[in-house]
Amino acid sequence: MVVVAAEPRKLKILFFVTAPNTLSPYDIDGMDNMARAAAAKSGKTISREFKGWYALKSASPEVVFGLEESIVFLKTVLAEQGGLMAAVMCSLLEHRYVGLGDDCMHPPLRFAVLASGYKLKDSRWTYVYKRPICTPSLHIYGVLDCMVGISRSMELRDSFVQPSDHCYVGAHYVPKTQEVLDSLCEFVEQFTK
Repeated sequence: MVVVAAEPRKLKILFFVTAPNTLSPYDIDGMDNMARAAAAKSGKTISREFKGWYALKSASPEVVFGLEESIVFLKTVLAEQGGLMAAVMCSLLEHRYVGLGDDCMHPPLRFAVLASGYKLKDSRWTYVYKRPICTPSLHIYGVLDCMVGISRSMELRDSFVQPSDHCYVGAHYVPKTQEVLDSLCEFVEQFTK
């Protein structure tokens, strides 16, 4: 999601980029996946379609698939309207890594907001975290997030040179409390002047 402060303390969403990969029920960890599996077993279906930037092919060692397609997709979005995918795109744009390709002319991002972000462990992608990421960043994570534990989010946060963070009492969702919105507005306003 890309946001711009339209007025002090108000955010305007310019656009939201949906991940291009359709996920199967078994690509998603957590309670929703268990509920969908139980519904499928009983003959019921859940009609929601889930999208992701990538899916886990193997947990140990971590191997992901679909990330290459997401990067190609986001290069198109960047060329047409300026979207992003968290830390991976920050690093690829800053350091002009091979994964981005020579044809991408988009400059590094001005800032990034990462909710429940974490580092990929897939050995094909760990290089994006080897050099410090200079893009100003706000990391939002919940102390009760059982899908992306706080230590994983903090590990990603520490890959950035000057990160800001906001920890909330909650699970794996983007919180909409006034405290979080104020923190988000304050962070984004720095880049709209």
